[in-house]
Amino acid sequence: MSVILLAIILVTGPLVLGAARLWIELPLLGVVTLLLLLQAFRLKAAFSQGVPIQIDAIDGAVVLFVFYAAMRWLTSPTEYFSRLEIMNIFAYAVVFFTCRYGLVRRTHGLVLLGLLVPLGLFETAFGYYLINHRDFFPFGPSEQLQLYYAPRWVGTYGCPNHYASLLTMAIGAALAFGCFSKMSWPMRIVLFYVAATMMIGVIHSGSRGGWLSLIASIGGLTIFGIRQGTLRWWIPVSAALLLLVSFGVVVALSPYEQSRFTNVTETIQNGQVSGYVRLELARDALKIAHDYPIFGTGPATFAYVHPRYQDSTFNRKAVLTHDDYLNCLDDYGLVGFGLALFFVALVTLKFFQPLRSDHRWPDRVLVVSGFAAWLALVVHSLFDFNLHIPANAFLLFALTGMGLRGLKRDEGARSWSTFSLAPLGQWLCWALVFLGLVYGVQVWRSAMGDIIYEKALADALFASPEYSIQSGKRALEYDGDNVQALVFVGDWYRYQASRERNIEGRIDQGQKALEAYQSAFKANPLDDAIQSRMGMTFDVMRRYSEAFFCYKAAVVAQPYNGQFWNVLGNHYWQRGMLEKAEQAYLLAAHCPHGFEGSAAAAAELRSILSKRGVPPPVPGTNPLEPAPAPVEENEDATPEGTTP
Repeated sequence: MSVILLAIILVTGPLVLGAARLWIELPLLGVVTLLLLLQAFRLKAAFSQGVPIQIDAIDGAVVLFVFYAAMRWLTSPTEYFSRLEIMNIFAYAVVFFTCRYGLVRRTHGLVLLGLLVPLGLFETAFGYYLINHRDFFPFGPSEQLQLYYAPRWVGTYGCPNHYASLLTMAIGAALAFGCFSKMSWPMRIVLFYVAATMMIGVIHSGSRGGWLSLIASIGGLTIFGIRQGTLRWWIPVSAALLLLVSFGVVVALSPYEQSRFTNVTETIQNGQVSGYVRLELARDALKIAHDYPIFGTGPATFAYVHPRYQDSTFNRKAVLTHDDYLNCLDDYGLVGFGLALFFVALVTLKFFQPLRSDHRWPDRVLVVSGFAAWLALVVHSLFDFNLHIPANAFLLFALTGMGLRGLKRDEGARSWSTFSLAPLGQWLCWALVFLGLVYGVQVWRSAMGDIIYEKALADALFASPEYSIQSGKRALEYDGDNVQALVFVGDWYRYQASRERNIEGRIDQGQKALEAYQSAFKANPLDDAIQSRMGMTFDVMRRYSEAFFCYKAAVVAQPYNGQFWNVLGNHYWQRGMLEKAEQAYLLAAHCPHGFEGSAAAAAELRSILSKRGVPPPVPGTNPLEPAPAPVEENEDATPEGTTP
């Protein structure tokens, strides 16, 4: 049963957008709940039969990090998004321990590893198909990332970097079977051919981090072949060099892949390295770590903290840092980062442990495939965020767990780094059952709330405001901390308020919007966009002074956010403060990610002000500074198309 549940988790994730969307991620976490309960009862049976069960320092590092992450969730400023990340972390731990200790037979590990090879081959073929059929959107019209990344291959992931990592792990598995198993030579030759085919997918992903991870994976296979193989050292070295040279030749002959290197060269030659997006992200991440050094900002908070640190040259909205290590440092501080590095160091050293002479070929295949995947993702995590993509994280921890299983020590052997679970006995089993039930409840309420919210969001263009509001409220009945649903309800109440003809109706609907926004802001005080929405609501209610302070808080927190300056411009225009409105629109237009329409609004205001003899604003003028009292408010003065 365990192997079936693991197969569902490990295969489904890569086939559906890397499981990086809640509508597929949360159901997979439900499968993890079943897996945890099953393992708890199997552990109970093992204790009843007197089977000696031990854990080591690696397991201890996992338990400590999960416990610390749970504590940070309970103290996080944004409970909802932190909860989602902690549920993933807990799931990775369950998969890791199941693959290390919970598989009944080693053949089950080989089955799971064998599934990875055809999965990688399918992804390669699908990447080729999708890039030649760009009008095909397998996950709906909203998932069109292949158009953004074309001509890079993305497979079913929507992102070439994570697609490349999956193929790298699949290549490692194919080569492990081909080099270290005792299959017939025709079958092993087929596996070599399959591995070479998947390398084409890695090449055409255009992921430079993926290329480095493939080199690391081949390096791991070579190291293992030298230390644990039965052939002379020069044979695995020669094979690895031949593979890498062939890989390099194909890259060199591909015009697009060469352009990826040319971009880097030109960036360096033009002195634009400091403006390279990943270096900017790394620089900003270090600033965040400097201000929150010990415990970090909280799990999954980077997307909301980073805009407060980005400078005037960064023109994107970053969700993650493109570096798992820096993301860990920012979110969990030095404590969490230290625990993560402790785990990385222990696992790496463990993989260099020599195999016992009585190890059979299945153990060798599991160990080398785990080692190759481990080195590949440890390297790629320096340049991307594969550990924040559930499908790849599940695969990595599954392969690592199975690889460490192949290095399993003799039961009953004790050392300073091992700890027997016998004293805990049945209490541990029932504690795991209780933990599994609590985890399942969290997954269920998160999933139910998200399902209703996402359906309401999809129907919003065609449904009435009343239906959307009621749907959002139903989502909140399951998960009252769902920030997205709270904002959704607030937006629709604000829309209702803006359509009311009398001030009493505006105030009534606006107050309901404010209540939803205030609840959302309480659930996620790091989201400055909620402040901006509250300001627009106050504008609808004609409570201008309160609106101004909301806008001010937003633009002070994120001075390079064009949308915030634009809505401030709308606010000033509505109040008749045209000079300040022009200044705000100009700032919006010149932001690195400016707001569409700001420049046109500024030009329209300049035409009006020029007729009045008002000179253009002095560069550097701050529209937040005090100004003369506003003229009489005039509802008709609101610019067309800018209704709050």
